[in-house]
Amino acid sequence: MRRQFIVLAISMVLFPVEIFSAEGNAAARKKIYKMNCSPCHGEEGKGDGVGARLLPVKPADHSDGNIMNNRSDKYLSKIISKGGSAVGRSTYMPAWGGLFSDQQIRDLIAHIRSLTRSLSHSSKGVDR
Repeated sequence: MRRQFIVLAISMVLFPVEIFSAEGNAAARKKIYKMNCSPCHGEEGKGDGVGARLLPVKPADHSDGNIMNNRSDKYLSKIISKGGSAVGRSTYMPAWGGLFSDQQIRDLIAHIRSLTRSLSHSSKGVDR
């Protein structure tokens, strides 16, 4: 828990959170992702953001369709809102649920889906 707080605090200082609704607007969804997710995940979602080098584990590669297409929207919503530890992943992935509305989380999921290399995905993927 303390580690998550430290990562979130550092992220918020280095990369200020910009919160607004992006419903139905691809450019706005991209901006939310760029301001809040790309510092670790990279602008193209490859897990190569500038903050990634400060972490002991590589952030998820959102562009890898082989992995992301097996993640359901429910799983992505849970990891974004409750953090990596909520789904048995890295505790360095902070919980954003207190900062983003449910709609903003859905917007982020839509943007993450747009980053995957594979053209198809299932919102009912297998969660591993």
